[in-house]
Amino acid sequence: MTDRLRCLPTFAGVLATLAFAGGCVPADPSKPWSTRDQSTTVEVVETEYEIVRPIVIEPTEPAPGSGTQPVIGGRSSVVVETTEVVVPTGPIVLRGTTPAARSTSWLLNAVVDPQPIVRATAFEALEGNPDALYEAAPFGLIDENRGVRFVATMSIGDAGLAGLAPLIAPLLSDPSASVRAAAIYAMNKLGEGADPSPLAAMARSDDPEIRANAYLVLGLMGNPSAIPLIESTLGTGMRLVNPMRVRLTELQAAEALVLLGDQDDIEPIRAALFTPVEQGEITVLACDMLGRLGDEQARSMLFRMIAASGNQTRPPEIRMAATAALFRLGPPLPEDLGNLILGQVEDRDPRRRVQAASCLAVVPGRKALAALEVLLSDAEPMVRTAAAGAILSRPDSRQAAAAAVSN
Repeated sequence: MTDRLRCLPTFAGVLATLAFAGGCVPADPSKPWSTRDQSTTVEVVETEYEIVRPIVIEPTEPAPGSGTQPVIGGRSSVVVETTEVVVPTGPIVLRGTTPAARSTSWLLNAVVDPQPIVRATAFEALEGNPDALYEAAPFGLIDENRGVRFVATMSIGDAGLAGLAPLIAPLLSDPSASVRAAAIYAMNKLGEGADPSPLAAMARSDDPEIRANAYLVLGLMGNPSAIPLIESTLGTGMRLVNPMRVRLTELQAAEALVLLGDQDDIEPIRAALFTPVEQGEITVLACDMLGRLGDEQARSMLFRMIAASGNQTRPPEIRMAATAALFRLGPPLPEDLGNLILGQVEDRDPRRRVQAASCLAVVPGRKALAALEVLLSDAEPMVRTAAAGAILSRPDSRQAAAAAVSN
């Protein structure tokens, strides 16, 4: 698991930190964020974990009394099989003797979930289990949704799955510019090499999705020669784009510049902490970036955001993001700081449970892991997926899995 599995904003632009929300989450105001899984139960089976073929779970009728939730991702050859679709006769079964094994069991179902955002998050979450990702990733590379293809490709690169490079190469000609950018990144990460020059045109695109993903890839590739290119694009183009989308994209540029060594560009990210509450998505993204970039000078600002009271009190989404950023920065921290996130685990809004699950990835201690195990059996597939990714990314979860194998 890499730092790309971030605390997901629960505002309008879900997964804005990945800059592909437009391709992954088609807006449908006529129905809730997800009610499909309200009729699905989850059963935990204490058996040895094994990689199984993913299946799609499609309940045929709602459970009695189920309500509607409030509106709210070195092998020589690879064979890609057709995804099997079955009608369930019982509950979803999470197989495994450890939280990590049960998380993987769910994620192998989630990669073929009907919701693109669940599939995308599942592929990234599987970076915490490279063997399972190797088995499942080919499904993501041929997914009909460009956001899913983008995330699956990036995850293969981050996980170093060189055996899948032959399947990524065709994506250098994908219809989606974002997917082509991901393929350039992955091929270079896997040592195969790919011409990065198309990223220059993408970074000048008037499409904020394409531009933001180009910034992301340029920052992660780590070549400081990209600094002048990124700087030359700031303040240009995107004249007809929503100003909030523009600002989110420019924050992606600032993060890329800091990653490439231009530390002065941390200032726009710090300034974003003081964005008006109604633009809270920007603040959540800024908190996330500052935590991952290790900005110690932001520590006092983050604490003030959490402690503010009265008419200065920040919404739970922002307070959770600030708390997670502080955990990324590390000690010194108040002993009970994690309670702010733990208090959202049972919130009736699935979006907050998703964010809580993602943020608990960086909260140490048995309470956090226990809360994630509860969320792994949540009624909402997106909550389960976020919890599974958080579990696989935690050192204590990996230690428990290793101990189970040794016994």
